[in-house]
Amino acid sequence: MNRIQIDHTTIIVTGGTSGLGFAAAHRALTDWPDLNVALLDMKEGRIEELTSAFGVDRINFFKTDVSDYQSVQDSFAGVVALRKSFSGLIAAAGFATNKASIETTPQEWRAMIGCHLDGTFFCNQAAGRFWIKNKLPGAIVNFSSVSHIFGWPRRISYAASKAGIDSITRTLSVEWAEFNIRVNAVVPGYINTPLLEEGIRLGRIDPSVRTMHAMERFGEADEIAAGVKFLLSNDASYITGEMLTIDGGFTPRRIPWNRD
Repeated sequence: MNRIQIDHTTIIVTGGTSGLGFAAAHRALTDWPDLNVALLDMKEGRIEELTSAFGVDRINFFKTDVSDYQSVQDSFAGVVALRKSFSGLIAAAGFATNKASIETTPQEWRAMIGCHLDGTFFCNQAAGRFWIKNKLPGAIVNFSSVSHIFGWPRRISYAASKAGIDSITRTLSVEWAEFNIRVNAVVPGYINTPLLEEGIRLGRIDPSVRTMHAMERFGEADEIAAGVKFLLSNDASYITGEMLTIDGGFTPRRIPWNRD
């Protein structure tokens, strides 16, 4: 099998109009000036920021419910109809939870699993089908989380779905390597976002969790975006099935270190 280079002209980003998906789209558009980005999301969110910065010709929005199989198929077909092809997928669509496991309802469980686990698989599958059918290489970056690496209270459905994303990533990386499709994931820790700020303000997140990071700070969205862009790029041409943890040393440390 020969080394394959991918010159990205169009990538698809789910959850790309807000949060880490937005940051990943912004970084890719900045670093690759010839790139077009198709944003698949439920709401237009911050899309005007991207069109203002990079021009309307480089950005397209497709209203998509990633937990709905047909919605995903329709959006991918729309991207192909508009751009003819695509070479990368960033599967970042998702949301967080903070609720006692014993109180989690079936509806809440299914919504979390539907968005993260179903959505990641449906989008990976749609991308893989297109590339394999057309004998094209491709690169996928999924979004996992540190939440499933150890027991994290009040995150049962979130952690379970993210553990499943790791399995999807590893399995597809093996199945699709012969087709020159790389499948990796990023594993973010605590990142400075409006949701984190709100969680601290409302008392749902203990601010002392900052000291549980080896670097004793929260990450920034652009630091996750840099990892995503690396895994999409040809610099990662020999990397597949990898979970790239970007957490400031949170998972190896986890507890405060008494230096005395």
